[in-house]
Amino acid sequence: MSPEPEGAQAASAGTMHDADLHLMTDKGIAIRKMRDANRYAVFMLPPGVGTVKIVSRTTRPVSMAGPCGDDRRPRGVLVRHIKLFEGTVARHIVMHLAQKAPAGWHDDFYAPRPEPCRWTDGQGLLHLGPRYPGMLGVLCLEVLAGGPYGVAPACSTTAGPPRLTA
Repeated sequence: MSPEPEGAQAASAGTMHDADLHLMTDKGIAIRKMRDANRYAVFMLPPGVGTVKIVSRTTRPVSMAGPCGDDRRPRGVLVRHIKLFEGTVARHIVMHLAQKAPAGWHDDFYAPRPEPCRWTDGQGLLHLGPRYPGMLGVLCLEVLAGGPYGVAPACSTTAGPPRLTA
């Protein structure tokens, strides 16, 4: 993400703060961000998409010094607010904050502020609820934190899944 999340430190050698945040549809299509604005990652959703995964790089707190040093679960990004805009309608999506964490979300809250937020495990499932038929949507994710992520070897030659970009 362009501006680093609040409280982010400079990445050390062999790490980065770019989460490679994108969405993945249930048909395997990757949707890249249109932009970042004030901690929000903004995505354009095609008509008919009802469920996405919030996909990112992951890190394990056990590999970092600090109070979470024994946590071996993969962490993707820390998400607070999720908003879906369609036409003149804006909806808050809060399923990721349910008492029982959905698939791809950690079951505990981490709140640097008094508001609830939750970590993904790098593939957080997100049901968008009812959509207007034939209408584009704009999905905004407020990302509070992420990384640092390990740098993958540069010799990867896989093309990856098909992508949609705005």
